[in-house]
Amino acid sequence: MPNVKRIKRTVVFRGLIILWGLFGLIWAAPAPAAENSLAEVIGKIQAAYERTTDWKAEFRQVTRIEGFETPIASRGKVYIKKPDKLRWDYSEPNRHQIMVYSQKIWIYTPEQNQVIVNPFAKISDSQLPLHLLSGVGRLDRDFTVQWADSAPPQPKTAPVLTLIPKDPRAGLTQLRMEVDPGSYFITRLTLFESNGNESRFQFERIKDNTGLKDRFFIFTPPKGVVVVESPLGEP
Repeated sequence: MPNVKRIKRTVVFRGLIILWGLFGLIWAAPAPAAENSLAEVIGKIQAAYERTTDWKAEFRQVTRIEGFETPIASRGKVYIKKPDKLRWDYSEPNRHQIMVYSQKIWIYTPEQNQVIVNPFAKISDSQLPLHLLSGVGRLDRDFTVQWADSAPPQPKTAPVLTLIPKDPRAGLTQLRMEVDPGSYFITRLTLFESNGNESRFQFERIKDNTGLKDRFFIFTPPKGVVVVESPLGEP
């Protein structure tokens, strides 16, 4: 029998890494020229993240896994710092942490009294679309970007975009992105994976450039916690 908890944890984690890769892609690139309204929105999104050194928010996440009837609903806080630091603190439905620092990934589950750790480079392309994490490129170069609806948004309404990866190795069929019309930070994001899985994120109370320290992203195992070195928790 397959380990259902492990399957769900792996799928959720995969969605988080894809999301982090998208942020890295946006952060890495200069804003393109505003040739028309769609290009202008893309440019404003990239310009907003280009000005950002760190970013934090409260999040809600719903992941639907192909073959499972009940979606996984969770919430917590997320922290990101350029160029390669990430921290997800889950508060519901169970408390756990996912942290990335210095090319290591830590997945800490208090109820299991264990932390899974592995060098990021050892996670294969078959498990994760790692090329999204390269931190080079532009949204309009790596994706075919279009309005999610047939017509451009009205003034002062939230722009909603559909992004279709140009590289089939991304493991995604498309992304749906909604941004705040004032700050141009991403507020809603849906990832549609080629295997049928779907992850929806909603970000609230977004704050940027708060001066997050590097040590905030370093995981120190609590006393008595079992450290397991295994990619994504697989045996």
